[in-house]
Amino acid sequence: MTGDRQDLFLPSVGQSEPVIFRKPTHSHVADVWALIGLCPQLDRNTFYCELLLCTHFADTCAIAERSGEVVGWLSAYRPPTEPSTLFVWQIAVHPQMRNAGVGTGLILSALNRPCCESVTHIKATVAANNEASNLFFATLARDLGAPIRQAPWFDRDVHFKGRYESEYMTAIGPIRLNST
Repeated sequence: MTGDRQDLFLPSVGQSEPVIFRKPTHSHVADVWALIGLCPQLDRNTFYCELLLCTHFADTCAIAERSGEVVGWLSAYRPPTEPSTLFVWQIAVHPQMRNAGVGTGLILSALNRPCCESVTHIKATVAANNEASNLFFATLARDLGAPIRQAPWFDRDVHFKGRYESEYMTAIGPIRLNST
């Protein structure tokens, strides 16, 4: 799909307004910042970092809006050394919109843009005890008909100095978008 606005689905939670997925702009920064604040499991980046993500990385990031309100946020990028990979940094979904397909819609919104036409893999780092994220990525891999692998990546003591749990590189792919 091309363009900034994409009506991909209606939420399955009985709401009548569609969720719209699109690229973020500088005008979405405050809304993204507020949404992340509603997701205590996520680390909050600086406001300036969110501004850079909404502008410099807008092609690979996405917002989900319902009735003009930002209800979902994907921060993602293509690593310079792995241009065929979309690395998912964070996914934030409004608590009232969870389990309605918003997270998957955010990723598909980014993947369906021209800048991601050569993407064949999705990667993210996830702690072993983060059941929600691990289930999300396993379901995404299944829906994309792609294998999923995990391997140790960031160590609790070596990389995080004991402040965070160890994280595993979750890799999905190869993916084929026309199979979704």
